[in-house]
Amino acid sequence: MLNSLNKVAKDTNIFLKKYLRKQKYSGLLAAMNYGLFPGGKKIRSKILIDVGKIFNINYNNLIKIGAAVECVHAYSLIHDDLPCMDNDFIRRGKPSTHIKFDEATAVLAGNSLLTLAFEILSDDKLNLNQKTKNELINKLSEFSGHTGIAGGQFLDLEFEKKKILLKKIIDMQLKKTGRLFCFCCVVPPIIAKKNIKIIKKFEAIGSDIGLLFQITDDLIDYKGDSKKAGKKTSKDQKQGKANLISLLKYNNAVIYGKNLKLKIQKKLKNYGKKSNNLFETLEYFLYRNK
Repeated sequence: MLNSLNKVAKDTNIFLKKYLRKQKYSGLLAAMNYGLFPGGKKIRSKILIDVGKIFNINYNNLIKIGAAVECVHAYSLIHDDLPCMDNDFIRRGKPSTHIKFDEATAVLAGNSLLTLAFEILSDDKLNLNQKTKNELINKLSEFSGHTGIAGGQFLDLEFEKKKILLKKIIDMQLKKTGRLFCFCCVVPPIIAKKNIKIIKKFEAIGSDIGLLFQITDDLIDYKGDSKKAGKKTSKDQKQGKANLISLLKYNNAVIYGKNLKLKIQKKLKNYGKKSNNLFETLEYFLYRNK
């Protein structure tokens, strides 16, 4: 599992470094590189590759699309860490982008990474027809904006120090985290020109995977080690974050996560051995150290 995860991370980083080197110089490139690299484990890109195997999608195309996903993810982390958001000083074991540079530079670098994602998807070197590219760009726009990541972050801040119903917490976490996983899961069936029913099925699987990821992330924050996690832990309770642990308590949240994994596996049972890599990644979710 770790070998395949490391390969995806390595190949994605190689592509991104080459792509950024070809960019015209600007004063923001240093901050963009800083926020993007080394870039964590690339779990979202790994999910994209895993689902791609189910539909026999070209690996190199998926690496390029995964690079766009990682740009969006890096943008969201840079902005989440800002003083006006979660005010985090450490990210991936090093000072957050706004600490290394300054707040304004971090905002602009995050914005630039978001737009870079769409540049990658529209690039002529991405070997897909224009109609498919347009569909992917539309999906990533939808899942990144006010109905996706940005909207989820807004709700995350809005819900602090309040008693929030389970349904609303899940909706918030699906937007903040789940929508980018949705994108990773719908890309392969879109490229394979599958019908809307299958695309919707994999969008739902992506939502479940995103929620599973967020639960395990919250569990790590609750009991994890800051050095292993590469970021400050035990902060959700202090900030009064609304999540499944605060509502269900730790042990019940663990059970919820395990049941969610079983639910995902049930949805994928018809794909047989083609979904084995995805199952291994889900297992890694539940037992990852950071």
